Amino acid sequence: MSEPSVLAERIARLAPELPLILERTRRLVEIDSGSHDPEGVDAVSGLVGEYLAPLGFTVATRSIGRDRGRCFEATLRLGEGVSVLVLGHADTVWPGGTAAAWPFTRDGDVLTGPGVGDMKCALAMAVSAIGAALDTGLPGVGSITYALVPDEELGSVGSRAWIEELGRRADVCLTLEAGLDGGGLITSRGSVGAMVLTAHGRTAHATETTGASALAAVAPLVGSLEALTDRAARTLCTVGVLRSGTARQVVPDHAELHVDLRAPATEDGHALAARVRELAAARATPDVRVEVAGGVTRPAMPASVSDRLYRIAEELAAPLGMPLRRVAEMGGSDASFVAAHAAAAIDGMGPLAFDQCSRRETVRVSSVVPKTALLSALLSRAADAVVP
Repeated sequence: MSEPSVLAERIARLAPELPLILERTRRLVEIDSGSHDPEGVDAVSGLVGEYLAPLGFTVATRSIGRDRGRCFEATLRLGEGVSVLVLGHADTVWPGGTAAAWPFTRDGDVLTGPGVGDMKCALAMAVSAIGAALDTGLPGVGSITYALVPDEELGSVGSRAWIEELGRRADVCLTLEAGLDGGGLITSRGSVGAMVLTAHGRTAHATETTGASALAAVAPLVGSLEALTDRAARTLCTVGVLRSGTARQVVPDHAELHVDLRAPATEDGHALAARVRELAAARATPDVRVEVAGGVTRPAMPASVSDRLYRIAEELAAPLGMPLRRVAEMGGSDASFVAAHAAAAIDGMGPLAFDQCSRRETVRVSSVVPKTALLSALLSRAADAVVP
């Protein structure tokens, strides 16, 4: 088969599978799998395991704690060649009962339902993509691992070491976060940080002078921390939670600020975290102690790690006039952990989706087959992404 026809052939092969992909998506969406629901998370992984079984995959799981789902790792060994990792997550942001209250629905070109875009449709798409690649051929590919993270929406704290281990074993990583409008593939990601500032003071009735307000000590930090934001430099520092007090007439002896950090490079993230620590330390007094926890939680994914995969995607898409564009994303994903080790990685291989993690979350049905075909064709060309 000539190169110009590869993606067209893959689209033609996969088009009849659209009803199956949507039915598998429905079954996944109908499972409540919030990060704090280990049974639901494991049910999603188990269903993906059922979908992969006819393709010859062997499944292994790993515990990260009783209150979390299990890490899911399905592997198909093909022989000598590069190791390919298809990376997704089984958890969502939605609590138990959401699937019943907000059922999976298709309305023309639009799918909706909890987690449909982040990322249950992508999980179903990846199974069909792998199947089509196996039918067509995977020259130079020695193994495929399909891995699902159980706590991605919480920052992958419990699973990070396992994800990094996957990265050390992989040569190429294709990550299943949603694609962006205009053919956007995520070719780089900034660093992400999470910090908690905790102030400890001394309680007293508001009429007394013996109290030491933890809230008064740290409340001014909201403005000074958010002043660290420089959107032109793609550096963000945002206070998302300020928690303090038990009653209006009681001096609060405890206060918490939860801070989100975004920066274009890992070293920029560490520098931003250092500034947060400096500002917090300056708010301490003899009567109020200020503690700081956290820092950079996800390293940046540099554009260099995605360059060869993106150029292959361009080669595949060009004969069909399929639009593609590079996206430098400020949000984090598990691709960043893998990209520190694997030779090549790219993100945004899921369907075109909008408003993830909100009740407006949708997927465009018309994007499903083309993106599944592109994922499948990249699997077949994965060996070309590894520099000899």
